[in-house]
Amino acid sequence: MPLLLKEILGDCAGAPTRYASGFVPAVPAAVDSYVVARLKRAGFIPFAKTNAPEFDLPPVTEPKLYGPARNQCDLARTPGRSSGGSAAAVAAGVVPVVHANDGGGSIRIPAACCGLDGLKPTRGRTSLGPLIGNIMNGLVVQHVVTRSLRDSAAARDAVAALSRRARREAPPLPIAFSARSP
Repeated sequence: MPLLLKEILGDCAGAPTRYASGFVPAVPAAVDSYVVARLKRAGFIPFAKTNAPEFDLPPVTEPKLYGPARNQCDLARTPGRSSGGSAAAVAAGVVPVVHANDGGGSIRIPAACCGLDGLKPTRGRTSLGPLIGNIMNGLVVQHVVTRSLRDSAAARDAVAALSRRARREAPPLPIAFSARSP
């Protein structure tokens, strides 16, 4: 299944991550992030990056390098915070699942703005590794934005992994998210 990766923390070997900034050269990543590697093992094929705010700092997806992301429900409105490019891609029907991350609403707000599913996993459920162990005391986590809760649960099961460098680890779950009843 085709997959888009967020421009921030969506490191894919051979593809550049510029943090949506003209100051960062387009140097290909040396390795996949753990989340990207797990998504690949689950059958996803990354093919492009989504828009994000420059260095993931402003609360809207409007970098000078790529221009603003637009909400597909209403092009005059924002698709939300830093995963706005991810949410806009799912809302536009480009793909049903897009990589995203969240430290202060960056999955949940774009999902709400675009009428999608956006779950922020518990701290320690997904890894930022191998290059990063922890950001903001575990507040930043990786996951996806999807059209359905079922897709979100399946992606959560695919990306769940602990990092040896993380300060916090969530206890293992007794049953997979995708096996639970709605």
